[in-house]
Amino acid sequence: MPRKSLSTFNNLNKEELLDIVRTEAGERINDSLMVVANRVIELPEWSCTINIKAGEDATDFMKKWTNKFLKGYDNRPSQRTSNPIGTQHDPILDEIISSRVNHTTEDDLENIKYGHRLSMSAENIAGGFLEEYIAEELISQGWHCCWGETMKSIDFCNVDDQLLQVKNSDNSENSSSKTVRDGTPIKKWFRRFSKTGATNWSALNELIGIQNEVEHLDEESFKTFVRNAVTNNPGSIFLEEDSPFYGNNNQNNDS
Repeated sequence: MPRKSLSTFNNLNKEELLDIVRTEAGERINDSLMVVANRVIELPEWSCTINIKAGEDATDFMKKWTNKFLKGYDNRPSQRTSNPIGTQHDPILDEIISSRVNHTTEDDLENIKYGHRLSMSAENIAGGFLEEYIAEELISQGWHCCWGETMKSIDFCNVDDQLLQVKNSDNSENSSSKTVRDGTPIKKWFRRFSKTGATNWSALNELIGIQNEVEHLDEESFKTFVRNAVTNNPGSIFLEEDSPFYGNNNQNNDS
């Protein structure tokens, strides 16, 4: 089944497609869905790609697109349960570490192994937490998250049709495009400088145009959001039962 973007289809009627989104969403219709849908229809080449069967048309695409958006919201990091790590530990790493660090015990190696695997799980979801935090904070500013990666290389749209791409670090892969077809620039922002560890929130506040300091996004607010999200949903970070850290809390991966 080939994957297609909305740009594959001809003679797109914006109002008809928006009506399809409204109907498909039903009681779940919301401002974020409609703002992003509106921009996707205006910029079909920037839509995500979706599996489309032979004979299906733009109507089917927008129905699937709507459900992808809603599922993406439902599966945001604060709500979802992470999958187990799919790779097994390579024991040669223990040999390398114990050869480099004298008097390394088996317990030391276990702590290093599972600490590293836990850190990888956290790193994999850090970008998702960042996106969710920004989504919660900026919705009052008229910015809406493209949940479910429903736009290509674009994470947020606003009511004025502006576009924003967000990355966790300056060494994360970015889209090379600076503008979309209608000349709208893609605003780009990253949270931290990889070589210094310094954060970059002031640039986001300036980019969005947040004048009121009380409404500023910052690292401490982000940390608070993450702590609350993980505390309320510990399953968002998969913790292996064999890990020495597993017994350090009273909640399992399904909580």
